Amino acid sequence: MSLRKRFFFIFMLLSIIPILIISIYTYDRYMSLINSQTNQVAENITENAASTANITLSNIKHIAELFNFDAGSQKSIVQELHKYTKRSEGYTTYDVFETNNNLKFICQNLIFNSSYINGIFVFTPSGEILGYGYGGNIDIRSGYSPVKDKWYKKTLALQGGMYIDGISSKDYIIHSKPSITFSSALYDVYTKEFLGVLVIDCTPEVFDLSKVNTMPDTALLSIEQGAQVLYSNIDTVPANFSYTKSLKFHRDLDLKGLSLTTVFNTEGLYREFGSTRVTLIAISLICAVIFVIISIILSSYLTKPIISLSRQMSFRGTGKPANDRHYLNRTDEIGVLYNEYHRMIEELEHYIKNELENKLITLDSQMKSLEAQINSHFLYNTLESINSIAEIEGIESISTMSLALGDMFRYSIKTTSELVTIADEIKHVKDYVSIQQIRFDNRFELRLQIAPEMYSYKILKLVLQPIVENALYHGLKYCSAGSYIEISGCLERDSILLTVRDDGTGMTEERLMELRRSLKEKAEFTELGHRNKQSIGLKNIHTRIQLYYGEGYGMHIESTENQGTSITLRVPYLN
Repeated sequence: MSLRKRFFFIFMLLSIIPILIISIYTYDRYMSLINSQTNQVAENITENAASTANITLSNIKHIAELFNFDAGSQKSIVQELHKYTKRSEGYTTYDVFETNNNLKFICQNLIFNSSYINGIFVFTPSGEILGYGYGGNIDIRSGYSPVKDKWYKKTLALQGGMYIDGISSKDYIIHSKPSITFSSALYDVYTKEFLGVLVIDCTPEVFDLSKVNTMPDTALLSIEQGAQVLYSNIDTVPANFSYTKSLKFHRDLDLKGLSLTTVFNTEGLYREFGSTRVTLIAISLICAVIFVIISIILSSYLTKPIISLSRQMSFRGTGKPANDRHYLNRTDEIGVLYNEYHRMIEELEHYIKNELENKLITLDSQMKSLEAQINSHFLYNTLESINSIAEIEGIESISTMSLALGDMFRYSIKTTSELVTIADEIKHVKDYVSIQQIRFDNRFELRLQIAPEMYSYKILKLVLQPIVENALYHGLKYCSAGSYIEISGCLERDSILLTVRDDGTGMTEERLMELRRSLKEKAEFTELGHRNKQSIGLKNIHTRIQLYYGEGYGMHIESTENQGTSITLRVPYLN
Protein backbone atom coordinates (compact mmCIF):
# COMPACT_ATOMS: atom_id res chain seq x y z
CA MET A 1 0.00 0.00 0.00
CA SER A 2 1.39 3.38 -0.98
CA LEU A 3 2.22 6.05 1.58
CA ARG A 4 -0.52 8.32 0.23
CA LYS A 5 -3.17 5.63 0.72
CA ARG A 6 -1.92 4.96 4.23
CA PHE A 7 -2.15 8.64 5.14
CA PHE A 8 -5.59 8.77 3.51
CA PHE A 9 -6.90 5.83 5.54
CA ILE A 10 -5.36 7.24 8.72
CA PHE A 11 -7.04 10.61 8.19
CA MET A 12 -10.26 8.84 7.26
CA LEU A 13 -10.22 6.83 10.47
CA LEU A 14 -9.33 9.88 12.55
CA SER A 15 -12.22 11.85 11.02
CA ILE A 16 -14.96 9.32 10.16
CA ILE A 17 -14.83 7.41 13.44
CA PRO A 18 -15.39 10.55 15.61
CA ILE A 19 -18.13 11.69 13.21
CA LEU A 20 -19.72 8.25 13.37
CA ILE A 21 -19.52 8.17 17.16
CA ILE A 22 -20.84 11.73 17.48
CA SER A 23 -23.61 11.07 14.93
CA ILE A 24 -24.71 7.87 16.67
CA TYR A 25 -24.56 9.55 20.07
CA THR A 26 -26.43 12.62 18.80
CA TYR A 27 -29.02 10.48 17.03
CA ASP A 28 -29.51 8.36 20.13
CA ARG A 29 -29.82 11.45 22.33
CA TYR A 30 -32.18 13.01 19.81
CA MET A 31 -34.39 9.91 19.73
CA SER A 32 -34.29 9.76 23.53
CA LEU A 33 -35.31 13.39 23.65
CA ILE A 34 -38.11 12.74 21.16
CA ASN A 35 -39.32 9.78 23.24
CA SER A 36 -39.13 11.85 26.40
CA GLN A 37 -40.90 14.81 24.81
CA THR A 38 -43.48 12.53 23.22
CA ASN A 39 -44.22 10.85 26.53
CA GLN A 40 -44.37 14.22 28.25
CA VAL A 41 -46.73 15.67 25.63
CA ALA A 42 -48.87 12.54 25.72
CA GLU A 43 -49.05 12.65 29.51
CA ASN A 44 -49.89 16.36 29.45
CA ILE A 45 -52.70 15.81 26.93
CA THR A 46 -53.99 12.90 29.01
CA GLU A 47 -53.89 14.91 32.23
CA ASN A 48 -55.56 17.92 30.60
CA ALA A 49 -58.25 15.71 29.06
CA ALA A 50 -58.90 14.03 32.42
CA SER A 51 -58.99 17.42 34.13
CA THR A 52 -61.45 18.79 31.54
CA ALA A 53 -63.70 15.72 31.85
CA ASN A 54 -63.60 15.94 35.65
CA ILE A 55 -64.53 19.64 35.51
CA THR A 56 -67.58 18.72 33.41
CA LEU A 57 -68.52 15.97 35.83
CA SER A 58 -67.99 18.35 38.73
CA ASN A 59 -70.36 20.82 37.08
CA ILE A 60 -72.98 18.11 36.59
CA LYS A 61 -72.60 17.03 40.22
CA HIS A 62 -72.90 20.64 41.33
CA ILE A 63 -76.22 20.93 39.50
CA ALA A 64 -77.45 17.77 41.20
CA GLU A 65 -76.34 19.10 44.57
CA LEU A 66 -78.44 22.26 44.06
CA PHE A 67 -81.55 20.16 44.01
CA ASN A 68 -80.58 18.61 47.35
CA PHE A 69 -79.63 21.94 48.89
CA ASP A 70 -81.76 23.17 51.77
CA ALA A 71 -81.81 26.98 51.83
CA GLY A 72 -83.02 27.13 55.47
CA SER A 73 -85.07 30.29 55.89
CA GLN A 74 -85.79 30.64 52.17
CA LYS A 75 -87.94 28.37 50.13
CA SER A 76 -85.71 25.76 48.49
CA ILE A 77 -86.07 23.19 45.68
CA VAL A 78 -86.15 20.45 48.32
CA GLN A 79 -89.20 22.07 49.93
CA GLU A 80 -90.89 22.32 46.56
CA LEU A 81 -90.26 18.65 45.86
CA HIS A 82 -91.77 17.61 49.21
CA LYS A 83 -95.19 18.48 47.71
CA TYR A 84 -94.90 15.60 45.25
CA THR A 85 -93.89 12.71 47.50
CA LYS A 86 -96.21 9.80 48.10
CA ARG A 87 -96.81 10.92 51.70
CA SER A 88 -97.83 14.44 50.73
CA GLU A 89 -101.40 15.56 51.49
CA GLY A 90 -102.06 16.60 47.91
CA TYR A 91 -101.18 19.37 45.51
CA THR A 92 -103.05 21.42 42.96
CA THR A 93 -102.37 22.26 39.33
CA TYR A 94 -101.37 25.70 40.43
CA ASP A 95 -98.78 24.17 42.73
CA VAL A 96 -97.28 22.34 39.74
CA PHE A 97 -97.33 25.55 37.70
CA GLU A 98 -95.70 27.53 40.49
CA THR A 99 -93.02 24.87 41.07
CA ASN A 100 -92.17 24.78 37.36
CA ASN A 101 -91.84 28.55 37.31
CA ASN A 102 -89.45 28.39 40.23
CA LEU A 103 -87.47 25.58 38.58
CA LYS A 104 -87.50 27.38 35.24
CA PHE A 105 -85.63 30.34 36.67
CA ILE A 106 -83.03 28.08 38.28
CA CYS A 107 -82.73 25.78 35.25
CA GLN A 108 -82.36 28.69 32.84
CA ASN A 109 -79.42 30.03 34.80
CA LEU A 110 -77.82 26.59 34.85
CA ILE A 111 -78.45 25.93 31.16
CA PHE A 112 -77.19 29.35 30.07
CA ASN A 113 -73.95 28.79 32.03
CA SER A 114 -73.45 25.33 30.52
CA SER A 115 -73.97 25.31 26.77
CA TYR A 116 -73.96 21.54 26.55
CA ILE A 117 -77.18 21.10 28.70
CA ASN A 118 -80.39 20.56 26.71
CA GLY A 119 -82.70 20.38 29.68
CA ILE A 120 -83.19 19.57 33.38
CA PHE A 121 -86.08 17.43 34.58
CA VAL A 122 -87.28 15.90 37.86
CA PHE A 123 -89.40 12.76 37.88
CA THR A 124 -91.31 12.88 41.19
CA PRO A 125 -92.69 9.84 43.07
CA SER A 126 -96.23 11.14 42.51
CA GLY A 127 -95.74 10.94 38.74
CA GLU A 128 -95.45 14.69 38.13
CA ILE A 129 -92.59 15.70 35.80
CA LEU A 130 -91.03 19.00 36.65
CA GLY A 131 -88.28 20.93 34.91
CA TYR A 132 -87.37 22.85 31.84
CA GLY A 133 -86.17 21.89 28.33
CA TYR A 134 -84.10 24.33 26.30
CA GLY A 135 -82.09 22.69 23.54
CA GLY A 136 -84.24 21.97 20.44
CA ASN A 137 -87.46 22.70 22.35
CA ILE A 138 -87.28 19.31 23.99
CA ASP A 139 -89.76 18.20 26.60
CA ILE A 140 -90.88 15.02 28.31
CA ARG A 141 -93.53 13.05 26.52
CA SER A 142 -96.94 13.42 28.20
CA GLY A 143 -98.04 10.48 30.32
CA TYR A 144 -94.55 8.97 30.43
CA SER A 145 -93.77 6.86 33.51
CA PRO A 146 -90.13 5.82 33.96
CA VAL A 147 -90.59 3.35 36.77
CA LYS A 148 -90.23 0.36 34.50
CA ASP A 149 -87.36 1.69 32.44
CA LYS A 150 -83.86 0.33 32.79
CA TRP A 151 -82.18 3.68 33.30
CA TYR A 152 -84.63 4.57 36.06
CA LYS A 153 -84.09 1.34 37.95
CA LYS A 154 -80.28 1.66 37.72
CA THR A 155 -80.48 5.23 38.97
CA LEU A 156 -82.45 4.20 42.00
CA ALA A 157 -80.04 1.34 42.63
CA LEU A 158 -77.19 3.83 42.96
CA GLN A 159 -79.03 5.53 45.87
CA GLY A 160 -77.96 9.05 45.09
CA GLY A 161 -75.07 8.13 42.80
CA MET A 162 -74.88 9.46 39.26
CA TYR A 163 -75.95 7.21 36.40
CA ILE A 164 -75.02 8.01 32.82
CA ASP A 165 -77.13 6.86 29.91
CA GLY A 166 -74.93 6.82 26.81
CA ILE A 167 -75.32 8.58 23.49
CA SER A 168 -78.74 7.74 22.06
CA SER A 169 -82.09 9.30 21.15
CA LYS A 170 -84.27 9.04 24.22
CA ASP A 171 -87.82 7.87 23.34
CA TYR A 172 -89.36 9.64 26.33
CA ILE A 173 -88.14 13.06 25.16
CA ILE A 174 -90.03 15.02 22.52
CA HIS A 175 -87.82 16.29 19.63
CA SER A 176 -85.08 14.10 20.95
CA LYS A 177 -81.67 13.93 19.31
CA PRO A 178 -78.70 11.75 20.29
CA SER A 179 -77.73 12.89 23.75
CA ILE A 180 -76.18 11.82 27.03
CA THR A 181 -78.31 11.91 30.16
CA PHE A 182 -77.10 12.08 33.72
CA SER A 183 -79.60 10.87 36.33
CA SER A 184 -79.47 10.85 40.11
CA ALA A 185 -81.99 10.00 42.87
CA LEU A 186 -82.88 12.96 45.11
CA TYR A 187 -83.26 12.51 48.86
CA ASP A 188 -84.03 14.77 51.78
CA VAL A 189 -80.69 15.20 53.53
CA TYR A 190 -82.36 15.04 56.92
CA THR A 191 -85.18 12.53 56.62
CA LYS A 192 -83.67 10.54 53.76
CA GLU A 193 -87.05 10.68 52.11
CA PHE A 194 -87.04 9.92 48.38
CA LEU A 195 -87.95 13.13 46.47
CA GLY A 196 -87.60 11.96 42.86
CA VAL A 197 -85.07 11.41 40.08
CA LEU A 198 -83.14 14.28 38.55
CA VAL A 199 -82.39 13.93 34.81
CA ILE A 200 -79.91 16.27 33.08
CA ASP A 201 -80.00 15.83 29.32
CA CYS A 202 -76.80 16.95 27.56
CA THR A 203 -75.52 17.12 24.02
CA PRO A 204 -72.83 14.58 23.00
CA GLU A 205 -70.31 17.47 23.21
CA VAL A 206 -70.58 17.41 26.99
CA PHE A 207 -67.23 15.57 27.04
CA ASP A 208 -65.71 17.44 24.09
CA LEU A 209 -61.90 17.26 24.50
CA SER A 210 -60.90 18.81 21.17
CA LYS A 211 -59.56 21.93 22.85
CA VAL A 212 -57.04 19.97 24.91
CA ASN A 213 -56.07 17.55 22.14
CA THR A 214 -53.17 19.32 20.45
CA MET A 215 -52.39 16.31 18.26
CA PRO A 216 -55.77 15.21 16.85
CA ASP A 217 -54.20 13.25 13.96
CA THR A 218 -52.06 11.03 16.16
CA ALA A 219 -53.99 10.93 19.45
CA LEU A 220 -57.11 8.84 20.11
CA LEU A 221 -59.08 10.09 23.17
CA SER A 222 -62.14 8.29 24.48
CA ILE A 223 -64.33 8.40 27.61
CA GLU A 224 -65.86 5.06 28.45
CA GLN A 225 -68.38 3.65 30.89
CA GLY A 226 -67.55 -0.01 30.94
CA ALA A 227 -67.76 -1.19 27.32
CA GLN A 228 -69.85 1.83 26.32
CA VAL A 229 -67.99 4.72 24.64
CA LEU A 230 -69.39 8.05 25.70
CA TYR A 231 -66.91 10.16 23.74
CA SER A 232 -64.29 9.64 21.03
CA ASN A 233 -62.47 12.30 19.06
CA ILE A 234 -62.57 10.20 15.87
CA ASP A 235 -65.47 8.24 14.43
CA THR A 236 -63.27 5.61 12.73
CA VAL A 237 -59.67 4.66 13.44
CA PRO A 238 -57.38 5.66 10.51
CA ALA A 239 -55.90 2.83 8.47
CA ASN A 240 -52.36 3.97 9.28
CA PHE A 241 -53.00 4.06 13.01
CA SER A 242 -50.61 1.58 14.64
CA TYR A 243 -51.59 0.15 18.02
CA THR A 244 -48.33 -1.81 18.22
CA LYS A 245 -46.28 1.39 17.98
CA SER A 246 -48.27 3.54 20.37
CA LEU A 247 -48.40 5.00 23.84
CA LYS A 248 -51.50 4.16 25.89
CA PHE A 249 -52.70 5.88 29.06
CA HIS A 250 -55.72 5.14 31.29
CA ARG A 251 -57.22 7.45 33.88
CA ASP A 252 -60.22 6.84 36.16
CA LEU A 253 -62.49 9.89 36.26
CA ASP A 254 -64.19 11.32 39.33
CA LEU A 255 -67.40 9.47 38.54
CA LYS A 256 -67.32 5.81 39.49
CA GLY A 257 -67.25 3.52 36.44
CA LEU A 258 -66.16 6.31 34.13
CA SER A 259 -62.62 6.28 32.65
CA LEU A 260 -60.49 8.12 30.13
CA THR A 261 -58.33 6.24 27.63
CA THR A 262 -55.73 7.96 25.42
CA VAL A 263 -53.77 6.23 22.66
CA PHE A 264 -50.95 8.08 20.84
CA ASN A 265 -49.64 6.74 17.56
CA THR A 266 -45.84 7.09 18.05
CA GLU A 267 -45.22 6.15 14.42
CA GLY A 268 -47.21 9.19 13.42
CA LEU A 269 -45.42 11.31 16.01
CA TYR A 270 -42.00 10.18 14.79
CA ARG A 271 -43.10 10.88 11.24
CA GLU A 272 -43.58 14.50 12.23
CA PHE A 273 -40.00 14.56 13.51
CA GLY A 274 -38.74 12.74 10.41
CA SER A 275 -37.56 15.89 8.67
CA THR A 276 -35.31 16.71 11.62
CA ARG A 277 -33.96 13.17 11.66
CA VAL A 278 -33.26 13.31 7.91
CA THR A 279 -31.55 16.68 8.39
CA LEU A 280 -29.36 15.21 11.12
CA ILE A 281 -28.35 12.27 8.93
CA ALA A 282 -27.73 14.60 5.97
CA ILE A 283 -25.47 16.82 8.09
CA SER A 284 -23.48 13.76 9.20
CA LEU A 285 -23.08 12.58 5.59
CA ILE A 286 -22.03 16.06 4.45
CA CYS A 287 -19.46 16.22 7.25
CA ALA A 288 -18.18 12.78 6.28
CA VAL A 289 -17.83 13.83 2.63
CA ILE A 290 -16.04 17.04 3.67
CA PHE A 291 -13.62 15.08 5.85
CA VAL A 292 -13.00 12.62 3.00
CA ILE A 293 -12.08 15.54 0.71
CA ILE A 294 -9.90 17.06 3.44
CA SER A 295 -8.23 13.65 3.96
CA ILE A 296 -7.45 13.41 0.25
CA ILE A 297 -6.03 16.95 0.20
CA LEU A 298 -3.94 16.44 3.36
CA SER A 299 -2.61 13.03 2.30
CA SER A 300 -1.67 14.44 -1.10
CA TYR A 301 -0.07 17.52 0.45
CA LEU A 302 1.99 15.48 2.92
CA THR A 303 3.08 12.73 0.54
CA LYS A 304 3.59 14.69 -2.68
CA PRO A 305 7.16 15.78 -1.86
CA ILE A 306 8.01 12.31 -0.53
CA ILE A 307 6.61 10.63 -3.65
CA SER A 308 8.51 13.09 -5.83
CA LEU A 309 11.73 12.34 -3.95
CA SER A 310 11.18 8.57 -4.10
CA ARG A 311 10.65 8.74 -7.86
CA GLN A 312 13.87 10.67 -8.30
CA MET A 313 15.69 8.15 -6.10
CA SER A 314 14.20 5.11 -7.87
CA PHE A 315 14.89 6.42 -11.39
CA ARG A 316 18.56 5.56 -11.34
CA GLY A 317 19.06 6.18 -15.02
CA THR A 318 19.05 9.95 -14.63
CA GLY A 319 21.37 10.37 -11.67
CA LYS A 320 19.97 13.87 -11.26
CA PRO A 321 19.93 15.57 -7.85
CA ALA A 322 16.72 16.71 -6.19
CA ASN A 323 16.72 20.22 -7.63
CA ASP A 324 13.16 21.32 -6.77
CA ARG A 325 13.87 24.67 -5.14
CA HIS A 326 10.40 24.77 -3.60
CA TYR A 327 11.32 21.77 -1.45
CA LEU A 328 15.00 22.64 -1.05
CA ASN A 329 14.04 25.96 0.56
CA ARG A 330 11.77 24.34 3.14
CA THR A 331 12.99 24.28 6.74
CA ASP A 332 11.03 21.24 7.91
CA GLU A 333 11.90 17.54 7.66
CA ILE A 334 10.96 17.47 3.97
CA GLY A 335 13.49 20.21 3.29
CA VAL A 336 16.12 18.25 5.23
CA LEU A 337 15.46 15.13 3.13
CA TYR A 338 15.69 17.03 -0.14
CA ASN A 339 18.83 18.90 0.85
CA GLU A 340 20.55 15.76 2.14
CA TYR A 341 19.64 13.83 -1.02
CA HIS A 342 20.81 16.76 -3.14
CA ARG A 343 24.11 16.83 -1.25
CA MET A 344 24.51 13.05 -1.46
CA ILE A 345 23.98 13.03 -5.26
CA GLU A 346 26.45 15.87 -5.73
CA GLU A 347 29.03 14.07 -3.59
CA LEU A 348 28.40 10.83 -5.48
CA GLU A 349 28.83 12.59 -8.83
CA HIS A 350 32.01 14.21 -7.56
CA TYR A 351 33.30 10.86 -6.34
CA ILE A 352 32.44 9.09 -9.60
CA LYS A 353 34.09 11.86 -11.60
CA ASN A 354 37.25 11.68 -9.48
CA GLU A 355 37.28 7.89 -9.51
CA LEU A 356 36.95 7.76 -13.28
CA GLU A 357 39.58 10.42 -13.67
CA ASN A 358 41.92 8.52 -11.38
CA LYS A 359 41.37 5.30 -13.32
CA LEU A 360 42.15 7.08 -16.56
CA ILE A 361 45.27 8.66 -15.07
CA THR A 362 46.36 5.25 -13.78
CA LEU A 363 45.78 3.71 -17.19
CA ASP A 364 47.64 6.53 -18.88
CA SER A 365 50.55 6.18 -16.43
CA GLN A 366 50.76 2.49 -17.13
CA MET A 367 50.71 3.11 -20.84
CA LYS A 368 53.44 5.74 -20.46
CA SER A 369 55.59 3.30 -18.50
CA LEU A 370 55.06 0.51 -20.98
CA GLU A 371 55.54 2.66 -24.04
CA ALA A 372 58.72 4.14 -22.54
CA GLN A 373 60.14 0.64 -22.38
CA ILE A 374 59.71 0.21 -26.12
CA ASN A 375 57.06 -2.39 -25.74
CA SER A 376 57.66 -4.50 -28.81
CA HIS A 377 57.86 -8.25 -29.36
CA PHE A 378 59.80 -7.60 -32.50
CA LEU A 379 62.58 -5.84 -30.57
CA TYR A 380 62.64 -8.63 -27.99
CA ASN A 381 63.01 -11.30 -30.67
CA THR A 382 65.73 -9.24 -32.34
CA LEU A 383 67.68 -9.03 -29.06
CA GLU A 384 67.42 -12.80 -28.69
CA SER A 385 68.97 -13.13 -32.14
CA ILE A 386 71.81 -10.69 -31.26
CA ASN A 387 72.51 -12.67 -28.08
CA SER A 388 72.77 -15.90 -30.06
CA ILE A 389 75.18 -14.35 -32.62
CA ALA A 390 77.30 -12.75 -29.83
CA GLU A 391 77.68 -16.14 -28.11
CA ILE A 392 78.71 -17.76 -31.43
CA GLU A 393 81.21 -14.99 -32.12
CA GLY A 394 82.44 -15.04 -28.48
CA ILE A 395 81.65 -11.38 -27.74
CA GLU A 396 80.62 -11.58 -24.07
CA SER A 397 79.67 -7.91 -23.52
CA ILE A 398 77.24 -7.87 -26.38
CA SER A 399 75.75 -11.16 -25.21
CA THR A 400 75.33 -9.84 -21.67
CA MET A 401 73.69 -6.58 -22.80
CA SER A 402 71.34 -8.23 -25.24
CA LEU A 403 70.28 -10.84 -22.66
CA ALA A 404 69.73 -8.24 -19.96
CA LEU A 405 67.84 -5.95 -22.31
CA GLY A 406 65.65 -8.85 -23.43
CA ASP A 407 64.82 -9.69 -19.82
CA MET A 408 63.89 -6.07 -19.25
CA PHE A 409 61.52 -6.06 -22.22
CA ARG A 410 59.99 -9.34 -21.11
CA TYR A 411 59.40 -7.91 -17.64
CA SER A 412 57.92 -4.72 -19.09
CA ILE A 413 55.37 -6.46 -21.33
CA LYS A 414 54.33 -8.85 -18.57
CA THR A 415 50.70 -7.79 -17.83
CA THR A 416 49.31 -10.57 -15.65
CA SER A 417 49.26 -8.26 -12.60
CA GLU A 418 50.20 -4.76 -11.55
CA LEU A 419 51.71 -6.18 -8.35
CA VAL A 420 55.06 -7.99 -8.41
CA THR A 421 57.40 -9.20 -5.70
CA ILE A 422 60.32 -7.06 -4.59
CA ALA A 423 62.56 -9.86 -5.92
CA ASP A 424 61.16 -9.42 -9.44
CA GLU A 425 61.51 -5.65 -9.25
CA ILE A 426 65.15 -5.92 -8.01
CA LYS A 427 65.98 -8.38 -10.84
CA HIS A 428 64.60 -5.84 -13.31
CA VAL A 429 66.84 -3.17 -11.74
CA LYS A 430 69.86 -5.53 -11.94
CA ASP A 431 69.22 -6.13 -15.65
CA TYR A 432 69.15 -2.40 -16.21
CA VAL A 433 72.30 -1.82 -14.10
CA SER A 434 74.22 -4.61 -15.92
CA ILE A 435 73.65 -2.80 -19.22
CA GLN A 436 74.65 0.55 -17.78
CA GLN A 437 77.77 -0.85 -16.15
CA ILE A 438 78.99 -2.06 -19.55
CA ARG A 439 78.18 1.37 -20.97
CA PHE A 440 80.06 3.21 -18.22
CA ASP A 441 82.86 0.67 -17.83
CA ASN A 442 81.85 -0.30 -14.28
CA ARG A 443 82.55 3.16 -12.85
CA PHE A 444 79.64 2.77 -10.37
CA GLU A 445 78.27 -0.09 -8.34
CA LEU A 446 74.81 -1.19 -7.16
CA ARG A 447 74.48 -1.88 -3.46
CA LEU A 448 71.52 -3.82 -2.01
CA GLN A 449 70.56 -3.53 1.68
CA ILE A 450 67.35 -5.55 1.74
CA ALA A 451 66.62 -8.39 4.15
CA PRO A 452 66.00 -11.73 2.36
CA GLU A 453 62.51 -12.12 3.91
CA MET A 454 61.35 -8.89 2.24
CA TYR A 455 61.88 -10.21 -1.30
CA SER A 456 58.49 -11.97 -1.19
CA TYR A 457 56.56 -8.75 -0.40
CA LYS A 458 54.60 -7.25 -3.28
CA ILE A 459 54.83 -3.75 -4.68
CA LEU A 460 53.76 -1.96 -7.84
CA LYS A 461 55.67 -2.93 -10.97
CA LEU A 462 58.23 -0.56 -12.55
CA VAL A 463 58.72 1.80 -9.60
CA LEU A 464 62.40 1.16 -8.70
CA GLN A 465 64.10 1.06 -12.14
CA PRO A 466 63.00 4.60 -13.14
CA ILE A 467 64.35 5.95 -9.82
CA VAL A 468 67.69 4.14 -10.38
CA GLU A 469 67.80 5.53 -13.90
CA ASN A 470 67.06 9.01 -12.54
CA ALA A 471 69.92 8.62 -10.00
CA LEU A 472 72.32 7.50 -12.75
CA TYR A 473 71.62 10.28 -15.23
CA HIS A 474 70.91 13.19 -12.88
CA GLY A 475 72.73 12.29 -9.68
CA LEU A 476 75.92 10.61 -10.89
CA LYS A 477 76.16 12.72 -14.05
CA TYR A 478 77.19 9.72 -16.17
CA CYS A 479 79.32 8.37 -13.35
CA SER A 480 82.79 8.76 -12.03
CA ALA A 481 84.94 6.00 -10.57
CA GLY A 482 83.82 4.87 -7.14
CA SER A 483 80.20 6.13 -7.36
CA TYR A 484 77.36 3.96 -6.08
CA ILE A 485 73.60 3.57 -6.06
CA GLU A 486 72.18 1.90 -2.95
CA ILE A 487 68.76 0.28 -2.57
CA SER A 488 67.69 -0.44 1.00
CA GLY A 489 64.44 -1.67 2.50
CA CYS A 490 62.76 -1.97 5.88
CA LEU A 491 59.37 -2.39 7.53
CA GLU A 492 57.72 0.38 9.51
CA ARG A 493 54.43 -0.65 11.19
CA ASP A 494 52.18 -1.69 8.29
CA SER A 495 54.28 -0.07 5.53
CA ILE A 496 57.25 -1.02 3.39
CA LEU A 497 59.96 1.59 2.94
CA LEU A 498 62.27 1.27 -0.11
CA THR A 499 65.04 3.87 -0.40
CA VAL A 500 67.20 4.58 -3.48
CA ARG A 501 70.26 6.60 -2.47
CA ASP A 502 73.19 7.92 -4.54
CA ASP A 503 76.34 9.89 -3.76
CA GLY A 504 75.98 12.20 -6.74
CA THR A 505 75.70 15.94 -7.20
CA GLY A 506 72.45 16.33 -5.30
CA MET A 507 70.06 19.26 -5.78
CA THR A 508 69.89 22.87 -4.78
CA GLU A 509 67.31 23.89 -2.17
CA GLU A 510 65.22 25.64 -4.84
CA ARG A 511 65.21 22.60 -7.11
CA LEU A 512 64.31 20.31 -4.20
CA MET A 513 61.36 22.56 -3.17
CA GLU A 514 60.15 22.71 -6.77
CA LEU A 515 60.28 18.92 -7.08
CA ARG A 516 58.46 18.39 -3.77
CA ARG A 517 55.78 20.90 -4.81
CA SER A 518 55.21 19.08 -8.10
CA LEU A 519 54.67 15.84 -6.17
CA LYS A 520 51.92 17.47 -4.09
CA GLU A 521 50.00 18.72 -7.13
CA LYS A 522 46.93 16.74 -8.14
CA ALA A 523 47.41 14.61 -11.21
CA GLU A 524 45.35 15.78 -14.19
CA PHE A 525 44.16 13.82 -17.17
CA THR A 526 43.92 15.79 -20.41
CA GLU A 527 43.65 13.30 -23.23
CA LEU A 528 44.03 9.53 -23.43
CA GLY A 529 47.27 8.69 -25.20
CA HIS A 530 48.66 12.20 -24.81
CA ARG A 531 52.36 12.24 -23.99
CA ASN A 532 54.82 14.86 -22.85
CA LYS A 533 58.53 15.03 -22.32
CA GLN A 534 58.17 14.04 -18.68
CA SER A 535 56.16 10.91 -19.37
CA ILE A 536 58.53 8.89 -17.22
CA GLY A 537 59.70 10.40 -13.97
CA LEU A 538 59.33 10.78 -10.30
CA LYS A 539 55.92 12.48 -10.62
CA ASN A 540 54.54 9.54 -12.59
CA ILE A 541 55.74 7.00 -9.99
CA HIS A 542 54.36 9.06 -7.09
CA THR A 543 50.98 9.44 -8.88
CA ARG A 544 50.73 5.71 -9.62
CA ILE A 545 51.41 4.79 -6.00
CA GLN A 546 48.80 7.23 -4.64
CA LEU A 547 46.15 6.24 -7.18
CA TYR A 548 46.67 2.58 -6.44
CA TYR A 549 47.12 2.64 -2.66
CA GLY A 550 45.55 5.94 -1.70
CA GLU A 551 46.81 9.10 -0.05
CA GLY A 552 49.38 8.63 2.69
CA TYR A 553 51.59 6.55 0.41
CA GLY A 554 54.03 7.67 -2.27
CA MET A 555 57.44 9.23 -2.60
CA HIS A 556 59.57 11.38 -0.33
CA ILE A 557 62.77 13.13 -1.56
CA GLU A 558 65.76 14.27 0.46
CA SER A 559 68.81 15.87 -1.23
CA THR A 560 71.86 17.93 -0.35
CA GLU A 561 73.87 19.70 -3.00
CA ASN A 562 77.18 17.90 -3.80
CA GLN A 563 76.34 15.16 -1.28
CA GLY A 564 73.71 13.06 -3.03
CA THR A 565 70.00 12.34 -3.15
CA SER A 566 67.75 9.93 -1.26
CA ILE A 567 64.32 8.93 -2.57
CA THR A 568 62.08 6.83 -0.30
CA LEU A 569 58.97 4.96 -1.47
CA ARG A 570 56.23 4.13 1.08
CA VAL A 571 53.77 1.38 0.11
CA PRO A 572 51.46 -0.77 2.26
CA TYR A 573 52.67 -4.10 3.56
CA LEU A 574 51.45 -6.90 1.27
CA ASN A 575 52.91 -10.36 1.74
